Amino acid sequence: MTTRAWDAETYDRVSHAQVQWAGKVLERLPLKGNETVLDAGCGSGRVTAMLLERLPCGHVIGVDSSEEMVEYARTALGDRATILVANLTELELGSPVDAVFSNAVFHWIPDHDRLFERLFETLKPGGRLVAQCGGKG
Repeated sequence: MTTRAWDAETYDRVSHAQVQWAGKVLERLPLKGNETVLDAGCGSGRVTAMLLERLPCGHVIGVDSSEEMVEYARTALGDRATILVANLTELELGSPVDAVFSNAVFHWIPDHDRLFERLFETLKPGGRLVAQCGGKG
């Protein structure tokens, strides 16, 4: 899969709509505060920071296929989250997560069968996937 280059600083500055959407999606994700959550398509880390606020004793693993976005998110979040460069259709974390969160990302990925196969493999049994896929309907 070809990775798209992003201007992460500009995206971070103008992604207000995506952040608003993410707030509504986060409301659908019940968390105790001690879970490990995958932010599938973490972008510049703005929404990852929102997840971290809900996980005072937990951890967030942010994944994005854009090296520019990952570099920006790592700088913005420091050691508060683990941020990785990876394609979601090839994702292998090594340890399962309690939940997968994604906002405005899945429409960029053409192979949804492979995407959901990898996300399912990433989740602990009984884990939860909460996502907003973009587009009307």
